[in-house]
Amino acid sequence: MAKQSGSTEPAGSSPGKGIATIRAAGVPDTPVTNPERLARLAQEWTYLLRVRSRWAFDVELRKSIAERAVKDLAGVGVSTKRLRELATAERIEIEVHDWDRTDARICAIHEAACEIPWEYLLSAGTRAEGRYHSTLISRLFDNGLAQVTPHPPTGMLFVESAPGRFWDKYEFADEEKRISVAIGAIDKPDNDKYRTIVRTPQTSELAKTIHGSRWEAIHVTGIDTHQAAWIVEDFYVDMKTKNKPLFDTLIDSTGRLPDGMILREGHESELPVPYGDLAKILVGPTPPRIVTLNLYYSGARIARELVRNKAHVALGFLDEIDDEVAELFFQAFYWNWFHGKDGLILSIPDAFLKAWEAMPSDKVHGTSIVIWMGRSIFAPGSESIMKSAARSRSAKKASPRKKRAAR
Repeated sequence: MAKQSGSTEPAGSSPGKGIATIRAAGVPDTPVTNPERLARLAQEWTYLLRVRSRWAFDVELRKSIAERAVKDLAGVGVSTKRLRELATAERIEIEVHDWDRTDARICAIHEAACEIPWEYLLSAGTRAEGRYHSTLISRLFDNGLAQVTPHPPTGMLFVESAPGRFWDKYEFADEEKRISVAIGAIDKPDNDKYRTIVRTPQTSELAKTIHGSRWEAIHVTGIDTHQAAWIVEDFYVDMKTKNKPLFDTLIDSTGRLPDGMILREGHESELPVPYGDLAKILVGPTPPRIVTLNLYYSGARIARELVRNKAHVALGFLDEIDDEVAELFFQAFYWNWFHGKDGLILSIPDAFLKAWEAMPSDKVHGTSIVIWMGRSIFAPGSESIMKSAARSRSAKKASPRKKRAAR
């Protein structure tokens, strides 16, 4: 049967699911429509947020940009009426459905959907329609993993990478200290089983470390593939001259450089690792509860692919962010997850929201910090629990001897 123009489900997408769906409790699901508009929205809003310093402190400009968000959302199926309904929600989820990755057209549509800063559009749009409370906006890429009862991290791997010419341009001591304090590991050695730090590893060494142990949390910090070209002049020009086979593996048919991270391997002291390969390295046989990415341009694809490869949750940034703000955010996130709040053991989504609320508003307006989840935020297990209830539940577990006697 021929599809009508403007269909929500372009050929090649998941049958019956379309591109993406926006949902909130008590609000009908809202499918994203008009896929032909997504690339333009991604381009325009990515640019707008990249230059947010020009308008973030101007109340009138912010108001006009919020009005633009309302209009652009309406153009892809989120009406003003629906925004008013979403304005009452405490949690909003954008599910991006899987797609046929052999179809170039469908890939372009879905990649554009992932690039759009939905977090800002929905936040600005719902605030323009009356929202006044904090709202958690998350992304879903359903990977079929089972529910996990909320609990603080039981093991963390801290991965930092500044290979080759980047070595003397970046240092991670402050970030190490902040996160170590947040998870109660400030006096532990680098190779402690609870919190291990690996510094500028080869890709093979990193894969061995991750696949050889069980890490509930992995924090990754370093230089992304785009930032590398800003730090080292002619980084990719020189690569094309000196190592064209490597260069050719990176650049796609449109001349676009993929998101990714700079690592090293063998004779390649500065190896750009594309997002798909990076995700496979960072997710071992036992999926991590979370991977946090202190990398520019890690939110649209790197974090998504981590979840697609079975990580439970991944956090990243859609574009650039001030280094101090990024470190403060991850410190606040891990502190809230580790310590809890008001007698609660916080779930990862709730710890994320607490961290966001702790950020100085004058420094993060327009910043897209993205949380991708492999299980819906509306599914059981995404809510925080009372510490006393957790202890009670643990105490009620019968010992093997008692279980045998009860048979």
